[in-house]
Amino acid sequence: MIGAKEVEMTLTQIERSVWETLQADVQRPGSSFRYLNLCSVDHALTPKARIVVLRKVDPKRRSLEFHTDTRSPKWRELTGNPSATVLGYCPETRLQYRFEGHVTLFEPTSDYAVSSWSALPFHTRNTYVGGPPGDELPEPHTTKEILLGNTDSQQGHDRFGVIVFSVALLDWFKLSRESNIRAQFGYDENGEILSRSWVNP
Repeated sequence: MIGAKEVEMTLTQIERSVWETLQADVQRPGSSFRYLNLCSVDHALTPKARIVVLRKVDPKRRSLEFHTDTRSPKWRELTGNPSATVLGYCPETRLQYRFEGHVTLFEPTSDYAVSSWSALPFHTRNTYVGGPPGDELPEPHTTKEILLGNTDSQQGHDRFGVIVFSVALLDWFKLSRESNIRAQFGYDENGEILSRSWVNP
């Protein structure tokens, strides 16, 4: 039988490993947890989900950072309702991370967005050139032609927004043939741990 001290230590190690993995995966383009599913709710209360690229992790404040076009539906959805869920899964480790929390949005003119923009390489800045996300195109290569023709490193800056997601709940899930394992961790508004526990898978 596992004692309380061993369980607490194991939970602590699990929680620490999540944030260490996320922080490392920001620098690894091919890693599973660099591409996460950001889920929001639109004005009609319809759930919406899309893959986003993890740009930055703050383990101390338990926050994740994503970048987006401020003309996108997700920006409008998160403006209307800042509550969100972020989901990630790694097929190699069979680990699922599910985060619940809320977002803070930084407009293109904010100091934080300006600073983040200045650190982006040109090819990434180019993804904000062209029409609004979701608009109809006459043919699939139209956007590519626009990107190839752009030489202005500042074009697209007025559409660049930063999403900072503050985690309130971390649900850690390990898939196993023998027995699935699940744990949950709660955080306060400053990222301090409020609770940690094993839960039924």
